[in-house]
Amino acid sequence: MYSLINIFDPREVIVLGFATTTLGQLEDALDIDVNVRAGNPLDAVIEPEIGRKFCALIAEDDLSAIGDIPYKPAGIGGKETDMAEFEKNLLAVAGLYAAASKKRDAVNEARKKK
Repeated sequence: MYSLINIFDPREVIVLGFATTTLGQLEDALDIDVNVRAGNPLDAVIEPEIGRKFCALIAEDDLSAIGDIPYKPAGIGGKETDMAEFEKNLLAVAGLYAAASKKRDAVNEARKKK
């Protein structure tokens, strides 16, 4: 995990976390997250301006060479990224997050009505 501070606004902290997971493990983790947050809402604790963005690693690049940097296909750890598989997985991950968000919103609405 990396924590970064915006050099133009030191009040902004950006945290990068990395995980290697299967789609099934991600779905299970999102279900746990929805249930834990439902039972422990953070509305009164955190600043209202908190955002979360989720990304997928597609390539690692070494730009430290002097001179021309030759083209090489996207890859991680020496293994070339299969772009068709990446696109399929990206759509699946987006669907998992959308479903978890819908569950979270329903839980939050139910909690507010109590």
